[in-house]
Amino acid sequence: MNKEPLVAALQGPEPGPVEQLVNAYGDRLLRSAFWLCGNETEAQDIVQDTFLEAIRSAARFQKRSSVYTWLHAILLNVTRHYHRKQKRVVYDNDLADNEAMARDESPNAQDASIAAAALQAALRQLSEAHREVIVLRYYDDLKIHEIASHLGLSPGTVKSRLHYAVGEMQQLLPAEMNLFGASGTEKMHRL
Repeated sequence: MNKEPLVAALQGPEPGPVEQLVNAYGDRLLRSAFWLCGNETEAQDIVQDTFLEAIRSAARFQKRSSVYTWLHAILLNVTRHYHRKQKRVVYDNDLADNEAMARDESPNAQDASIAAAALQAALRQLSEAHREVIVLRYYDDLKIHEIASHLGLSPGTVKSRLHYAVGEMQQLLPAEMNLFGASGTEKMHRL
């Protein structure tokens, strides 16, 4: 999408262009929002607020980035505002374990649910800056230079944050998950 049609579409009275934007990017934004906040309902609210803010600020869209990158930057700002407003994220491990056990699914689905809960719990323990780079790199599959541009940081800063975030994830995740490389589990066994 070019800047002019985007601005015209978002500021116009017709819902069609906005609907196309939601259909094109809504799922990816929802996935990122979920990993950033950890609650599906709140993630849906964040994505809705993201699209509302995009409509309000359509005139400020600059063609220096893709539409998704622009929307994701808005999503990050909305998420940061959400975290400031909430002051802290409360996560109840017992509730997550009970939900995982309550489902009558095959063992593979239960394993996936337990792994997802452990991953979400580990992500929540990261600082906001580290959580952002993990989500952008591993869930949105952005390259280092794209993350740097997206967050307004140098590539070196992104690499550093990513290095420390991966190290923290290695410490936080159970050894059997081994999502971030063998060195993490070796470190955990030595501790």
